Amino acid sequence: MNPDVLEKLRQYSRQFNKEKAGDRKKAAGEGEGTGGAREHNPGNPGTSRSLTPSGNMALPGALDILHTGDDGPGTAGEAAGAGLDIHNLIEGEIYKNEEGCCFITENRYPLTYLHGGCRLGDVAAGISSSSLKRLCPGFRPVGDDSAYNNTNIGIDTNIDIRDFLFLDIETTGLAGGVGTVAFLVGTGFFKDDSFVVRQYFMRDYDEEIAMLKALNLLFPPYKVLVTFNGKAFDMNIIRTRYTYNRTRCELDEEETGHIDLLLLARRLWKEKLESCSLSSLEENILGESRVDDIPGELIPQVYFKYVVDRDAREIKRVMKHNELDILSMVALLNKINNMLRDPILETSCDYELMGVGKVLESAGDSELVVECFEKCMKSGSPYTRYTALKKLTRIYKREGNYAKAVEIWDITARNQDFFSIFSLIELAKYYEHKEKNIDKAIEVTERAMRLSVAMGIYEDRLRGELKKRMERLKRKAQF
Repeated sequence: MNPDVLEKLRQYSRQFNKEKAGDRKKAAGEGEGTGGAREHNPGNPGTSRSLTPSGNMALPGALDILHTGDDGPGTAGEAAGAGLDIHNLIEGEIYKNEEGCCFITENRYPLTYLHGGCRLGDVAAGISSSSLKRLCPGFRPVGDDSAYNNTNIGIDTNIDIRDFLFLDIETTGLAGGVGTVAFLVGTGFFKDDSFVVRQYFMRDYDEEIAMLKALNLLFPPYKVLVTFNGKAFDMNIIRTRYTYNRTRCELDEEETGHIDLLLLARRLWKEKLESCSLSSLEENILGESRVDDIPGELIPQVYFKYVVDRDAREIKRVMKHNELDILSMVALLNKINNMLRDPILETSCDYELMGVGKVLESAGDSELVVECFEKCMKSGSPYTRYTALKKLTRIYKREGNYAKAVEIWDITARNQDFFSIFSLIELAKYYEHKEKNIDKAIEVTERAMRLSVAMGIYEDRLRGELKKRMERLKRKAQF
């Protein structure tokens, strides 16, 4: 955005904040009302209910809700007077706490609701402690002393999908840093027989602390966080905003598992798709397409405009965009979990199967890993076969199963291709260091050198490695 335009927006925002502060004091003395969240049912407008931020029905005095249509004079006042502010266009609550107020809206979807090729309730049936170990390698059940890596997190073994919190934010910029603010925090969670999408929206910058405090009431019960690029972006922004406002975040990352679906998606589909963005995954993996969706790069400008003129028509599209992101995360989690649970049945190509093998290898699931890589050894893709060969024999070596590794090397060494050179080098290492059979190691190394010449491979590094190996073996043979 042009710096001059941005500076004007900031000036308008500061002036508007002063005017709005006086309006709120006046409105606070006039009385309080009650807002509600509508249950999502396309065929039924549903019923309104007052909710606490943790998802329970509001008790008397538990929430202090403030409604006011007078949001200031000028352009903002005209938009509000025309019924274009957020609470006029979207049913929800203007939630008030000791720090101020923010807007909260909620939609409930039945577990039979279809999105991304699955029912929302399908993911609930497939999640368990064992599946979580694959989705989040740092996870281990409480009392389980087995080490998956150095960042193990202890979580109750009775975990299920109701312990998962889905989170996605919309910000004033995509670069991150202290100056980037999350003006909309979308959350999703399973409650009773529904999937709830609850969104926290700050109508101006002075509502940020109130929104963060409201989020703190939601965070504590959840044991697993699900995001899309959350480790690199969303949680960094959330953490920074709490620190900037000198407020403690009640989402304890040290005690909470974190499933970043983008990291999993890249391992599974980076060889298959040009992009692993959520929109690409929706279209190519989930079979979901959006209609009239707002481009993500326009979202910051939409918010800047709303802060000035209080016209929330485009903000409504932003909130729908955020809501669809959360629903797609549920469908994507279900898809990935099914692939990791039954790789042979649930994958559609060798690229996906190879990706599943890589994820399972990180999770330490040796049995399924071997099954994936053995099938990839039969792939029509040379790259997939070569990658599977290296990974599979490395697993056998690590487990001390050299008989199986040698069997694979012997078979692939007969193919007279580039992979044969790799297998011959590995056989030379085996005969030299394990069998102590120097003559056999020399024979295999000579085969590798002849094959590299026959194939026209003159790579200095490969030829140099073979030459040094042969010289060392010949010196050993003299003793």
